[in-house]
Amino acid sequence: YQCDWSSDVCSSDLAGVVAAAAGLALLGTLMTALRESLAEEHDRLPAIVCLVVASSGVSVVGIGAAFWALAAGLVVRAVLPGPTAPKSDRASVAP
Repeated sequence: YQCDWSSDVCSSDLAGVVAAAAGLALLGTLMTALRESLAEEHDRLPAIVCLVVASSGVSVVGIGAAFWALAAGLVVRAVLPGPTAPKSDRASVAP
């Protein structure tokens, strides 16, 4: 005697396992992308704003979150002051 419900349970569980495995496989890529985008202090806030807007899934006027995330990140980067040049420890001496 073969149970018919077992094939339904296995096929529904398999979809969850595949999604979990794909998510775990992408964790390394996500960590590398976050490390690179947050490495420079000047780029941290725009990168975080971009990530938050993209994760929100917002859609305005039929335009998806990917566009608005890029636009928000660029606006934040344009508004923030640029990085400052490092100051020299030596006093300049005129010849």
